[in-house]
Amino acid sequence: MFSKIVLYAEDKIANMICNFYRTTKSDFYISYIANSYKNSIEKAIELNAQVIILQLKHPVYKIHNFFYDLAMSNIYPMILIFNVISENQIIYSITSHKDITYINKIKSFFTQSLSKKYTCHFNYIGEEKDSNLIMDFRISKLEKTEYLKDILRGVIKSEFLYYKKKVNLNLNDYGYYVYICNLMEIEYSDHYLNKNIYYLTGEEFIKECETVLDEYSGGEVFYIDPDILCIIINDFNCRSIASKQNKLFEITNKLNNVTKSKTAFRYMSSYIKDIENIRDAYESFHCLKAYNFFCSDAKLLTQKYINSIKKEIDYTLVDNTLKQIKELINYDIFNIKLNKLIYKLFLDIVKPSLDYNLYYYCHTSLSSALADRYSNLYKKILPESSLSKKVFFISIEDKCSEFIDSVNQLKSELSNKYMIKNSIVIQVLNFIHIHYMENITVNLIASSLNISNSYLSQIFKKEIGTSIIKYIINYRVEKAKELLSSSDELIYNIAEKVGFCDEKHFSKTFKKITGLTPMQYKKQNEKAKYI
Repeated sequence: MFSKIVLYAEDKIANMICNFYRTTKSDFYISYIANSYKNSIEKAIELNAQVIILQLKHPVYKIHNFFYDLAMSNIYPMILIFNVISENQIIYSITSHKDITYINKIKSFFTQSLSKKYTCHFNYIGEEKDSNLIMDFRISKLEKTEYLKDILRGVIKSEFLYYKKKVNLNLNDYGYYVYICNLMEIEYSDHYLNKNIYYLTGEEFIKECETVLDEYSGGEVFYIDPDILCIIINDFNCRSIASKQNKLFEITNKLNNVTKSKTAFRYMSSYIKDIENIRDAYESFHCLKAYNFFCSDAKLLTQKYINSIKKEIDYTLVDNTLKQIKELINYDIFNIKLNKLIYKLFLDIVKPSLDYNLYYYCHTSLSSALADRYSNLYKKILPESSLSKKVFFISIEDKCSEFIDSVNQLKSELSNKYMIKNSIVIQVLNFIHIHYMENITVNLIASSLNISNSYLSQIFKKEIGTSIIKYIINYRVEKAKELLSSSDELIYNIAEKVGFCDEKHFSKTFKKITGLTPMQYKKQNEKAKYI
């Protein structure tokens, strides 16, 4: 049985691996050559690949996005990642596995395919070859990192000078800024499987940040833990305050560009005069972390930024808006104003308050109102808790969209149960439910009912709360979900069956509504059935 491989590498290396695979008997089959990290995951899902071989390319934040997307895709292939470190040297690492024979086969396949041009070094402590080199390097790095972490915890000047001399710290004797990049609000769930892969990419990430520092006055870059990167920036040799501010603006912009993975949150301290005050800067980071939920759109979180956007809570406005929303939930849920009021509550009123308690109060209050009014029907459509989604950070924008999606789905359920008074709208719903797989239009529906387009659109939107076209799209997606869960048909066949003539348009629409690609949704439901 061949193991399918999805490969992403520069053309020269990809061709060498493919040529080796074609001319040599092996247990591996190159099933696809991807053109991006994202494409490699999509194809691994589609082809059910057992192995993904990736070249580490710069900027490194793109590989961080790969790790995130892979974790959210609910697939668990073997990963081999490699980095070209010189003209003829490659360093690589691989996912841990209980089957040592299988691991050795993958390593042999990879190294032999490139042996004519490259010497490949396995980046793993305990490997006989290069073990002393790797071990010595890691020990020296660990020692230096521990000293730097101790500086964050708080040291006196004499301790700092000792550390600086002992491991040759690239830090001034005075004047610093602390920049922290929080990559994900989790400890990697598969840390033990991919520890060395993360180490390999993490070292390259550090080098990218160090390159930025070297353009200015230098500093130190190190990991506080696997997900939090700390950068101590030396103060700039500038006489004027304006010049110093310009330098600070330049370096933070460059660091933001290096660290802009989709899950990253970045923090910047104010000016730190002495090394003894570094601890205060580190503590301020923990205070700022509390605002991540409300500041997903911020490029850099600072206390100054928080102070500039935080607003006093108008409790009267909160209560009035909640009252209006609850009245619509109870008496007129299809009213077009409902979604607008929910957006207003969470994003215009709660978000600027930066107050978790207010958010939970509003969210719980509205959820209770829906549960009280629609009971089991609402509970049935609530999103299921997903372990993979729980471990990643979620913003108030995400939670607001999730809440509105649940309300829209409730409207759809209510419509399907014909809790609609207008007989014309009921006829429209019947027509859609029968002909949804066909190329139906508002004009076609209006003609079948012998009424005008404008009148039909007006009464439908008034009764249902959305346009006919949007309702058709949502209904088609619901039907697609049923087919994805219950059949083994190909995606493009399902797309055709529910009325989409183009697979790409179907996938894009499906993901916009559900948050998952059709393949991801299918995999999730297959896993749920198995469990």
